[in-house]
Parts: sequence; C-alpha cells; structure tokens
Amino acid sequence: MFTNLRLWANNLIGVGAAILIAVSALTFFNLRGLDQVILDAERIELQQYAEAIRVNVAAETRLAEAMSTLVANIPEVQQHFAEGDRAWLQEQLLPPFKVLEADYGAVQFQFHTPPATSFLRLHKVEKYGDDLSSFRHSVVDTNTELMPQRGLESGVAGLGARGVVPVFDQGQHLGSVEFGMSFGPAFFAAFKQGHGVEAGLHVYHDGAFETFAMTQGDQPLLDAASLQAAFNDTPQYQQVEVDGIPMAVYAVRVDDYAGAPFGVLEVAKDRLHYLEVKARATRRAWLIGGLVLLFSLTLALLTARVLAQRILRVAKGLNRVAAGDLTGEILLQGRDELAELAQTTNRMRQQLHGLVSQVEADATSVLTAAREIAQAVEGQAATSSEMSTSVAEITSTMEELSASSSQIAEYSGSVVEVARRTYDGSLHGSEAMQQLVNKMEDIRRDNQHSLTEIVELGGKSKEISRIMEIIDTVADQTKLIAFNAALEASSAGEAGKRFGVVAAEIRRLADSVTESTGEIARKVGEIQESISRLVITSEKGSVGIEQGMEASSRTAAFLQDLVQAASEATSSAQQISLSTQQQRTASDQVVVALREIVTASSDTAESVRRISEVAQEMTQLSTNLKVQMDRFTLNETKTAAEDTAARND
Repeated sequence: MFTNLRLWANNLIGVGAAILIAVSALTFFNLRGLDQVILDAERIELQQYAEAIRVNVAAETRLAEAMSTLVANIPEVQQHFAEGDRAWLQEQLLPPFKVLEADYGAVQFQFHTPPATSFLRLHKVEKYGDDLSSFRHSVVDTNTELMPQRGLESGVAGLGARGVVPVFDQGQHLGSVEFGMSFGPAFFAAFKQGHGVEAGLHVYHDGAFETFAMTQGDQPLLDAASLQAAFNDTPQYQQVEVDGIPMAVYAVRVDDYAGAPFGVLEVAKDRLHYLEVKARATRRAWLIGGLVLLFSLTLALLTARVLAQRILRVAKGLNRVAAGDLTGEILLQGRDELAELAQTTNRMRQQLHGLVSQVEADATSVLTAAREIAQAVEGQAATSSEMSTSVAEITSTMEELSASSSQIAEYSGSVVEVARRTYDGSLHGSEAMQQLVNKMEDIRRDNQHSLTEIVELGGKSKEISRIMEIIDTVADQTKLIAFNAALEASSAGEAGKRFGVVAAEIRRLADSVTESTGEIARKVGEIQESISRLVITSEKGSVGIEQGMEASSRTAAFLQDLVQAASEATSSAQQISLSTQQQRTASDQVVVALREIVTASSDTAESVRRISEVAQEMTQLSTNLKVQMDRFTLNETKTAAEDTAARND
C-alpha cells in the first residue's frame, strides 16, 4: 500500500503513527501511574484515619489514667479507702463523677481490692463485692505489679478505654482505682462526624469476629479471610462496593492494654472524589494528547511537502539524464541529504558523459574487428569440416576392432567360469573325502574302545562265577548248620520245638539260595558265550575298518592332486581372461578417444560456426550501439544545431 503513495503521504502516515503510539503510550502509562498514586493516597489517608482512631483511644486511656492517678493520690481518699468507708467515698466522689460523665465522657469509676474484687462502683453504686479476676486482667496486673495499666479491655459493662492505678496509704498497698472512658458506637459515630469516614471495630472471640461498633451497617466491610490477615498483623487495603457506592477499606489490628491482639479496626471512605479526579485527569490527558497529535501531524505535513518539492527537482534532473540529455546540471541549494544526492547525480552525469564518449569511439573499432573475425572464421570452418570426416573413418575401423576384442574377452570369461566350477567341485570332493576319512578314524577308535570293554566284561563275568561258588559253599554250610540245629532241637524235647522251627526255615532259605545261585551261574555262562562271540565279531569289524581307512586315504590323496591341477588350470584361464580384458579395455579407450576427437571436431566446427554468427551479431550490435550512442547529447552546440534543424524542417 505504501509503495503506491507519494513520499509526503508516506512520511505523514509514518510520523503520525509514531506520534499516535507515543502519545497513547505516554497517556496510558501516565493514567496507570495516576491510578497507583490514587491508590497510595487512599491507603495513606485511611491509614492516617486508623492512626487517628488509635491516637484518640490512647488519649482517652491517658485521660482515664490521669484521673485515676489524681484520685489515688488524694490523702482523704487513701485514708477512707484504707478504713473501708464506702459511704464516705460515695458521698464525696459521686458528684464529681457526674460532672466528669457529662462533660468528659467518663462512663466508669470504681475501686478494687486485691487482686480484683469490686469495692465501689460509682457508676453503679448498688453493685459491689464481685470478683473480677477471671476477666479484668488489667486490675489483677495493677494490684500484682503495683504499676498503672491503661488501654482497651472488656469488662462487665463491655469494652472500654480504661486507666487503672494502684492506691497506697502510708506506703501500704490498698487496692486500685479505675476510670473508664466512653468507647463504643458513640465514639465511632463522633469520629465519623468529625472526619467524614466510616469506622468500626470487630472483636475476635472464639475463632470468629464479632462487630463491636460500626458506622456503616452491622457487618464487616471485608471478608473473614481479610479480617484474619489483618488480625495476623498484615494490614489490608481493598476496594469494595457498598450499596452501589465504590469504597476504599483499610483494616488494621488493635491490641489491648497488654499489647495482645483482640480485634480489627476498619476504616472506609467512598472513592467518588478520587474517581472524579481520575476522570478529569483522563479527559485532560486525552485532550492534550489529541492536540499534540494534531500539531505534530501539521508540522509533519509541512516538512514532508518541502522535502517532496526538493525531491521532485532531483527527479526532473534524473529524467533528463534518462532521456539522454547529459548537458544540464541539477541545481539544489542546501547541505542536507537531498543536496548531496543532487551533487552525486551531477558527478554521475559527468562520468556517464565521458563513458558514452568513450563507448562511441570504441564502437567503430569493434565493428571493424568484427568484420575481420568473420572472414577468418569462415576459412577455419572449412578446415574443421575436412578433419572431422577423416577422424570419423578412423573411428569406424577401431569400433570393428573393439567388437572383435569384446567377443574374445567373452569367450575367455566362459573358460574361466568353467575352470572355476571344476576347481570348486574338486575342492568340495576333497573336503568330503577328508570328512569321510575322519569319520572312519572315529569308527575305528570307537570299535577298539568297544572291544576293550567287551574283554573287560568277560573278565568281570568270570569273577561273578567265582562269587557264585563262594555263595554255594556258604549255602551248603548253612544246610549243615540247620541239620545240626534240628538234631539238637529234637533232643531238647518240648523246649526245643521253637528252635526246630527256626532251623527248618534256615534250611529252606539255604535251599532257595542254592537254586538262585544255580540260575545265576547258568545266566553268567550264557553271557560269557555272548561275549566271546562279540569279541570275534569286533575283531573281524576292526580288520574291515582298517581296510576302509587305507582306501579312503588313497582316495583323498587322489582328490588332493585333482584339486591342485584344477587350481593351476583356473589360474591359467584367469590370466588369459585378464589379458583379453586388458586388450578390450585398450580398444575401448582408443574408440572413446576417437569419438572424443570426432565430438571435439564437431564442437570445433560448431564453435567456428557460432563464432561466425557471433561476429555477425557483433557487427550488428556495433551498428546498433553506434545508433544508440548518437541519441546522447554530449555538447550544447550540437544540441542547438539539432534544434534549429528540427525547427527548419
């Protein structure tokens, strides 16, 4: 889009966009800064209000302590308090208390005996004697530490700003006197009336917040989490909306007389004033920004128009140069970039003037040289054509020779392949025969091992026969012992009957052993006969195996000789094939070289023809260049003469 616009328009758009962005950014960040300033101002203001409430509470407690100190140091009060004269104290102090209550906001005035027993309540004279030690810790601390205590604390009448002072009589501690100042809804209402802000106190009790006093409704303005954070000594500042009114709320922790946290103080103020200030500032900022943008655009437009006029003057001078007029200078006053551009254009015009003059002089020389080159090229083209014909004939002859060499190489290759297959077959046969010889050797060793084991088995069977003879001898002796035992049993009478039964059983066992040994002896005899036959058979097999080994060895030696002969034949065939391959390669290289010569001759002829064409083109271009050079005006005299001739025509 910008390439189709004038320079002044592009400049105006660019400057306007930059100014618009700058003004918008400045306005935006200024307004953001104003927001932060407003927030800080609201927070500081509310913080000051909260501090003012604290100061007022501190002032009330100091006043209560001062009045308690005054009463505690009156000698008559000390004397009658020591005597326990409640009636005198009531008669003398009740009228002043009414004045303090009406004019200074004193709502409590009482005496205590240690540790925290009510002796006299001037604000409620009918009630006394009750023990306050369970919740009035300031009274207990005063009577224990014998030091004044002041601050906020809850009592029978509720939360109050209290001042408690110990009472002595002639150095003896009697108890304490206390004043309590007004601290409740009336206190916060008076603060709102005096400062125009909402205020309230929320007491933390049993894990929850209870509103003690609040000028805006009866509920906290912040949520429970924010109140808890403020109670944990992290002041909170938030913006909320109450009944459609935007408000800023500040919450801070409140401590009792002993410095322990017991509640959260809330201070709130509507934000309408600050929002109105922000709105006015926003309108003013955008108005100023718009005026700045308008003024900047006007200034940019004027600047762009001046620059555009100067650029147009340079462009007109360049158009004259483009039209071929190299005589006129481009005049532009000033020291800016456009003036430097005009000076650079003048230098370019002068250099172009010299260049055109030189080119015009050289064009004539080029035309003459081109014609001479054309004549020389025609003769060279004829010579190249004759040489190309001769080389083509030689190439045809070498191609026939290369074809014959290729056939011989193919036949040699076939012979090599046959020799290789023969060599491979004989090599495989030799390997197979060697494997057969190895197997026969294994069979011979196994047969010798089996023959040895059979002979050993025969010897062991003979040992079994000897053992059977020993068993037969033992059985015969057992029979004899059994016979003697039977005789002894029969001679023993009735007492030897049992022994006779045992002797009969032993005899029967000996007979069974004799029969078993006879059967074993027969089996052993059969085994020995089988072993003898196996020995004879194994010896015959061993002789056959030895003969097979000798035949296999002779066959393996024959095959090894055959492999050696096949290897030599294969080497010879490969050597023949290699020689024929080299011959064919040489023939191919000669043919390729001749073809390259033919191609080069053709290329030379083509180049010569192309040079001839280029020479003719150079002649034409030189003519055209001469015509183009005549378009440029190199001196004003020639220009004036041409203008006069044109007017006469």
